[in-house]
Amino acid sequence: MSYHKVKNGKLVPAGRFQVLVDNFYARNEPMIIRVLDAITRFFVKLKARPVLWVLSRLMGTVLPTGEVVTTGRALRFVDAVSRLDRVEIAVGPCMCQKALGKRSGTYMKDMVILYGAEAYKAAYPAEYRDLSAGEAKEALLAFEKEGLIPTFYSCLRSSGWIYAICNCEGKICFPFRAHQAAGAVMHRGPDVVALNREDCTGCGTCVERCHFGANRLVGGTSEVDLTKCYGCGLCVSTCAGHARKMAERSGYSPRYYPIDLVAGAPA
Repeated sequence: MSYHKVKNGKLVPAGRFQVLVDNFYARNEPMIIRVLDAITRFFVKLKARPVLWVLSRLMGTVLPTGEVVTTGRALRFVDAVSRLDRVEIAVGPCMCQKALGKRSGTYMKDMVILYGAEAYKAAYPAEYRDLSAGEAKEALLAFEKEGLIPTFYSCLRSSGWIYAICNCEGKICFPFRAHQAAGAVMHRGPDVVALNREDCTGCGTCVERCHFGANRLVGGTSEVDLTKCYGCGLCVSTCAGHARKMAERSGYSPRYYPIDLVAGAPA
């Protein structure tokens, strides 16, 4: 299987430089996470968040950053890739849990895609395994049920360099914690929640499911702060009153999720 990347809504061979960069990062990711985690904790303890703000933006130019999407969009990506006969998907251990020696929930949830799949299988041949399109979709649905955030990650802030669908949680996941501390690591996706308060049952599940603090109960009814909604859709999938749905985000500018590739895939 050859390496592939996204370019102009199509899959094309990845360049040698891109492959070398991703291979280097894959082999050193646990060490990079440990170092960055220590730095982040140090400056948080010092309450020096302005320093973290600057560092996050500087490091974000070379280190991976992500775009949050719904599970539905992730499933459509898998369908699109499979229709193009380029099923380059593998799954392995959560790199944050592996690097930091902590465990929470599903461990095998690092879904690497396209040229990233080849890089991580080469770096950790005993830990990553290929997935069929069907297996990948089953895994994504299970991750959604668990309450994990589907996030398309890319290197060098390039829309063509997506290499993984990371399924993040809020306790151990370093990118999520770093983003909460300083921002600029995880970006809002193409969708945002739309709420019909009249159908809300006040169950509070949306508050529990939202990692970004966008939901709250006011007088027994849910309210959503759209400025905090990243568009993961986790609150929609478990809404007891079916009071929520996902809508296109106004003013959205495509970042990493390959909308053109998905839309242009054969039926």
